Amino acid sequence: MNTLRTVNIKGKQYVMVTERMKYFREKFRGWSLISEVVELTDKRVVIKATAYDDKDRPRATGLACENSDSSFINQTSFVENCETSAWGRCLANLSIGIDSSIASALEMQNAVRNQKEDGSPITKRAI
Repeated sequence: MNTLRTVNIKGKQYVMVTERMKYFREKFRGWSLISEVVELTDKRVVIKATAYDDKDRPRATGLACENSDSSFINQTSFVENCETSAWGRCLANLSIGIDSSIASALEMQNAVRNQKEDGSPITKRAI
């Protein structure tokens, strides 16, 4: 198997979705990756990505959810971030870039950003 480029997040190596996509496009010729919006509100989006083989059979799926207020980037791009995460999970379910984790680097960066220094999750409360 080819070695995919990784990034180090908190001591673990994660494969970026861009690397998974490049591998998919190169090694899975004739296959397609289709995104479907499952839920969309002003505050939240859920996207399902499905990989179809060259005979149009579904071979893997990936779901992702993003909240518009969870990060600075998500204030303007929560739909795009969600789609990227769904692609990453779908491709991971095809065994692309999962030597150490199915989570994508983006998901791990978001998780780290949303943790306190002691590792516990940051919770947002209405004031």
